[in-house]
Amino acid sequence: MRRENVLREASFDSKLPKYWMLSTLFVLLMSFIGIPFIPVWLIIGWGIHQKQYERLSCTLTERTLNIKRGLVFRVEKNIPLDKIQDVGMKEGPLLRKLGLASLNIETAGQSGPQGGTDASLVGIIDSPAFRDAILDQRDHIVHEGGGAPAKASVEEPGGDVLLEIRDSLKRIEEMMRASRS
Repeated sequence: MRRENVLREASFDSKLPKYWMLSTLFVLLMSFIGIPFIPVWLIIGWGIHQKQYERLSCTLTERTLNIKRGLVFRVEKNIPLDKIQDVGMKEGPLLRKLGLASLNIETAGQSGPQGGTDASLVGIIDSPAFRDAILDQRDHIVHEGGGAPAKASVEEPGGDVLLEIRDSLKRIEEMMRASRS
């Protein structure tokens, strides 16, 4: 595992398991199939969400945003800061009632027609400050020399391929001109 200097570690609000519990109960209540499972979920749900909360972490390093989550299916995401396009903040009615917010990380090259988000972090304490820290570090990386590598030029190793492409395009142009005449 790569060692990077940790700039900031996110702290998650202790109300997060309550949010997850209420959200799940709402979904079960809205689906007719889920209504019979509500009593079972009231018994086991809190323990499951508490374990999820304990396994949730997010760290901001000099070059990446590292997110770890999951109980049964563990997910670890390392999002390069120079690929982050935006970090949006969302507060729905339930989030607002609990004093929580959701940070949505949007990266370059996301798939899907709706755009979506690459990662969503709910319940970070002082979400605006953490969002600003991510964006500030991203700007530092991108604008002050640590960003994406420069484009290859024809003088660099491997530039022969670019020269071949250029020469092929010139030959194609000459053939098109000759066929028009």
